[in-house]
This record gives sequence, structure tokens and C-alpha cells, in this order.
Amino acid sequence: MAEIMKFVIVGNGIAGVSAAHAIRKTKRDASITIVSDEVEPTYSACVLGHYLGEEIPRDRVFIKNLSEYAQDGIRLLSSQKVTGIDAEEKKLILEKADLVYDKLIIATGSKPFIPPSIQAERSGVFTFKSLSDTDKLVRWKGQSAVIVGSGPIGLEAGMALKRRGYRVVVIELLSHILPKVFDRRPAGLIKEILERKGVEVLEGERLVEIPGTDTVTGVATDRRTIGCDTVILATGMKPRGAWVFDKIKRGPCGGISVDEKMQTSLADVFACGDCVDARDLITGRPVSSMLWHNARRQGEIAGYNAAGLSRQYEGSLNATGLNLFGVQAVSIGISGGGETDGFAVIEREREDAYQRVILQRSEVVGVQSVNWPEDMGHLLASVVRKEKVTSLHDALTKRRPPLRTMRPFAHVRT
Repeated sequence: MAEIMKFVIVGNGIAGVSAAHAIRKTKRDASITIVSDEVEPTYSACVLGHYLGEEIPRDRVFIKNLSEYAQDGIRLLSSQKVTGIDAEEKKLILEKADLVYDKLIIATGSKPFIPPSIQAERSGVFTFKSLSDTDKLVRWKGQSAVIVGSGPIGLEAGMALKRRGYRVVVIELLSHILPKVFDRRPAGLIKEILERKGVEVLEGERLVEIPGTDTVTGVATDRRTIGCDTVILATGMKPRGAWVFDKIKRGPCGGISVDEKMQTSLADVFACGDCVDARDLITGRPVSSMLWHNARRQGEIAGYNAAGLSRQYEGSLNATGLNLFGVQAVSIGISGGGETDGFAVIEREREDAYQRVILQRSEVVGVQSVNWPEDMGHLLASVVRKEKVTSLHDALTKRRPPLRTMRPFAHVRT
């Protein structure tokens, strides 16, 4: 009788759970254990803003409940901290025990980056990444908030607090908001939408300090002091996994380096999700793409390959969608077109709406849209398939190959 294979997954987010499901589809009798340092079962970080903004109840954030793990034959070890790995002995070291594995999948996710110059350990200062972070903000009784950082996470937090009745100010260090996602022109329209809804946006300002001792009373930038009782630091994310970083090859963005099968530099160890540097679909370069749909697909690929199949990851696609008080803003692929040599740009606009298609050597490599939901399916397909077009009309009417080429991107949220 064949010995049962032991699969251990570190991380209970969408990447880890997707890996577990892929293994179970392939190995019906395998032992699958998920180790998580969180108390809760798997939840969707994509909807935490809706929970904070009182649009959905807390129980709507969960993807799986505890009984479903048992139904799927998955052992969940919650509130468990991993402290190390013995790759030669194939042993994962926890605070209170060790786990022996045949195949290990690292899906530890990411954590907020806090600028080292900022004293964040005081009442009223928050991050906005996890369900625990969101629960703390829900319990907090504030009235005025400063959001430091204007990426998608910062803006979602700001909009949610605005719905809760807060006065909200957003501070962005660079010259326009959403600098990694949108170019200057669509970002300017997004800023106008936010300001019309009462969110103050300050661009080109650097947070200098959070004054006070025990409780927040305001923030100081290089231009002014802003009174507030709540500060959310949305200053970026970085990969998690300190327990393995000194034993494994890392990529240029700081994540774990993986190949197209999500295999790491350690034998029988795979990695997926926010903790990895994987190949970008458009550029082919290693990127840290901390997006839900990429993590989900990477988890599937890691799980299938750990279970003995041969699947290749198509590449990470930068695709971000924001709901700005009912107005949709979407960015797919490369941004920076029109502000970078070698790109051509096709633009169109109407009242309170804008669309920008970015071309490189006649290939569609990026799309940015504000309040222009139609045509996004066509344009997403153009980016994924790297289609050559001569005009926007060509991109929207081009005859396409079978839809199976889009299946890996079925969960891209635009």
C-alpha cells in the first residue's frame, strides 16, 4: 500500500486555499495541512472596505467556514506561528511543534510597510490589510481621519470611513494619487470625484511625524499640520516570511523567487501569492504583484505541480478595479504610457469619464478607464493576448481566438 503523501501549506489566504483545493483534486487520499497565524478561516481581503463602510455584515467577508475545511479533508492549524524550516529534513518548525512534509507550499502573503521614521505605536494609528485590522477600525470611535498613501488600499479605507461619517483627508507623497496604477490624467479625474464626495486630497506632501505620545491628535507633513483622531498608514506592502527568507532565493522585488511552476530554490518547496516575485505577463520581468486574482491562480499552479502535475503560470497581470462612490475606475496592464518613451496612447473622454489605451509596438499593453465600463471585456482580452491593433475601433471589434485562452484570467476583477 502506497504511503500517504503529506502536503503542508503555510498561509490561509486565497493562494493557500487555492493550492489546497488543487492538491485535493489531484490527490484524493493526500494529507493536507494548512498552517495559519490568524484565528479566522479564509476571508476575502477584497471586501474588507465594504465591511468597514457598513455595506456588508462581517460574516460576508468569509470564503470558507470551519466545517468546509473538514469536508474537503483539510486540516487547519489556526493561530500557529512558523519559526523556521529544515529543508534537508523536510521539516517545518512551529513555536510548539514540528511538521514533517513531502511537499511544502509557502503562501504567507504580505504585510504593511511602515516607514521606519514614523512612530506608529499609539492609540488611533492603524493599518488596513487584515480582518483584524478592520475589526479594530470598526470598534474605534473616531470622527476625523488622515489616510497616508493613496494607493487602492488607502483610498478604499478613506471611502469606507467617509461612509461611516468621518472627515477624511488623503495624503500622497508623489505628484498624483494612485501613482502605481493610473497615469496623471485619469488620476486627476478620480481626485475630482473624491473631492466632490467630501474627501480632501493633498498631493506632493510627505508625512513628517505623528505628534503626541499615547493618542493621536494629528499629523505633520512637510507643509502643514492636520488635526485628526485617526491615522491609517497605507504606505505599501512587503512580503511576509522572515522564517524562510535567509534560506531561499529571493527576487529583485524582495519576494521569494519562483519559476513558471511556482517552484522555489528549495527542493519540494513551492510558493505563491503576495510573498513571491513571479513573471509579469506583459513585460516578462519578475514582479511583486499583490493582487487577489494573481494569488488565486498562482495557488492553483503551485498546488497542481506539488501534486505531481505539470502546469505553467501564465504570468501576473496588473488589474485593479475601484468603486469610487459608485463610479468604476479600472487599470489593466502597464501604466505610465504617454509619460514613458516607446508608448503610444489612444484616448477618449466624455463628461466625468475617460478611457486610455496604451500601445507598445502596436500591441495593447495597458488600459485605464474611469466611469467607462463598456468595452472592458474586449480590452482585457486585448491585453492578455497581446493583440496588435491599429486603432481603438480595431481593439474593440477584432475577431478573437477561442475563449479558453482567457480562462486563467476569469477571476480578474474589473
